[in-house]
Amino acid sequence: MSGANPESTMSGANPASSASADGCGAPAGGFSVSTVAGSLGSQAVVEGRVTRQGAPVGTGYARLLGSGDEFVAEVPLGDDGGFRFFAAPGSWTLRVLAPGGLRAEQAVQADYGQVTKIEVAL
Repeated sequence: MSGANPESTMSGANPASSASADGCGAPAGGFSVSTVAGSLGSQAVVEGRVTRQGAPVGTGYARLLGSGDEFVAEVPLGDDGGFRFFAAPGSWTLRVLAPGGLRAEQAVQADYGQVTKIEVAL
């Protein structure tokens, strides 16, 4: 599948200067995710939050994979553990990677005009 467009602007942050000190290449904190406002129209949005023991995981990546584990998009997690993808409608796999070898994977269905919300606990 193709057509996913990650929202990955980080307000001018330089990922190299804010990388995690524990060896993970993800920028510490990433960007914050806010609720999508207004009409979604022809947008299919996949968004969510990543937590560990109830606390946000602010360092790591969320990946969107197509059929056969085809890499489509990746965004760093926000300070609040949040992520967002603007995807084509259809079936996707969400993979979350965080420091310490933490990993989770979940099937996701995206549809036009809908925000698919995902909560990931590591």
